[in-house]
Amino acid sequence: MTAARVLSEVRRASGLSQRALASRAKITQPALAAIETAEHDTRGSTLERVVAAAGYRLFALPTTAHAAADWAEEIYQELRSARRSEAVAFRALIGLSDDLSSAARDLRVALCVAPPPPCGDTRFDAAVAAVVEYHLERDGLPIPAWVNDATRSLPEPWVATPGLEDGEVPPAFARHGVLLAASELASV
Repeated sequence: MTAARVLSEVRRASGLSQRALASRAKITQPALAAIETAEHDTRGSTLERVVAAAGYRLFALPTTAHAAADWAEEIYQELRSARRSEAVAFRALIGLSDDLSSAARDLRVALCVAPPPPCGDTRFDAAVAAVVEYHLERDGLPIPAWVNDATRSLPEPWVATPGLEDGEVPPAFARHGVLLAASELASV
């Protein structure tokens, strides 16, 4: 993970503009933009200060799995790319499921604590929350508050798996309005 990626995730998740975050971190907006676009690779102390100004802290976890916020950023980048591939974005959603299903219980919670930045598509925002709730709820683990935010549920259901049979949609997905068969969560 690069400084640019970390900064982009926390800034977007906090809902701050570059100008607002730069002001809080006491750096210029162009300097912040240079870090966020990877034009400048910053020092760790500067990154830590900017991340703290967004209301976050940097931590190292003993895992190679990606956090829910990382996968949401991946989906966001794909959906705003020139190819705008929903299939690739959906594959990232399955990547999140794979990482959570293979992580130890304590790490699973840690990978989901930080609110993911918006994906740029409310269907995927709801699906990220559904995947997190599904994997944490199965083992009776605490579910972060961001999962239940109203923006993480769809007013009209998204049929992500055509031709669903009764009972194929896990309750966590149904609550978020994402009609996805549990069998789709298995990696291919």
